[in-house]
Amino acid sequence: MAPFHTSGDPVTLFRRLRDVVAAMPRTHIVTATDDYLHAVCRTRVGFRDDLEFRWCPSEGVAHVTSASRVGLFDCGVNRRRVERVRRMLEAINSGRASAPGDAV
Repeated sequence: MAPFHTSGDPVTLFRRLRDVVAAMPRTHIVTATDDYLHAVCRTRVGFRDDLEFRWCPSEGVAHVTSASRVGLFDCGVNRRRVERVRRMLEAINSGRASAPGDAV
């Protein structure tokens, strides 16, 4: 999957990414540092998938991977999950939405 291209303060942007992932249903953040995020997402039928972001401020991108732990084919669930995160983050960064952790 294509990395997330961003501009602006990398600390704020990665914090927003962490907030978006934390607000996703059936998702548990396992590890969150200044440049790495690992979450486990459960599908509706109970399978566990790994969602990982590696922040590279020098490149202005966050590399992303989302993969099923079991099986060879996931019916596109992981791609849709990443694209949903991408859309939500773009909306927050453009001011069309507030971050899940932002005060209203």
